[in-house]
Amino acid sequence: MSNAIEIKISGDALAVLPKLKDDAGLGRAIAQAMDYQNQLTVAQIQAGHLSGPTTDSSLSVRTNRLRGSVRASQAIPTGSRVVSAIGSNVRYALIHEVGGVIRRTVKPGAVKLRTDAKGQLLRHGANGRLAYFAGRAHKRFKTVQYAGGKTYEIHIPARAPFGHGIADRADAYGQAVSAAIVDYWKGKNA
Repeated sequence: MSNAIEIKISGDALAVLPKLKDDAGLGRAIAQAMDYQNQLTVAQIQAGHLSGPTTDSSLSVRTNRLRGSVRASQAIPTGSRVVSAIGSNVRYALIHEVGGVIRRTVKPGAVKLRTDAKGQLLRHGANGRLAYFAGRAHKRFKTVQYAGGKTYEIHIPARAPFGHGIADRADAYGQAVSAAIVDYWKGKNA
């Protein structure tokens, strides 16, 4: 789930960078700009890619658990780069990001189905093919066993809501980092 996004900075910032090459304050200025952009990106991911409807790049809301768990780490200047991440601690976020296959096996069990006074199953639906499940209040029912062991697969496509959300805002990151570099240069030479 970890893809590096490269940010393109403007020509003005590129001209200033060699002059600020070993300045630790520059990394902090860039990190501050990235932290602000990260919060805007989290909002973009939540609103644009985790609020539905379900498409190739977004998911609809069922419980709000995934959408509410999106977080950005604090940007940290390390040597010649600034590192930050956006993600989620929800277990199923990864499979929605990169896709995959879930394999399930049906376990054996039993169900209670409603019957009439003669012991015949009550049916409904097209051609009477569906049976009614019995609840606690139903006194007439028949317990029907079913076998397990049947295996099936669920294919989850890669929707990459995090990747798409970050890519949507890559230009804004570049502009913000460029502005932070130029502003830092101006402040240092004022």
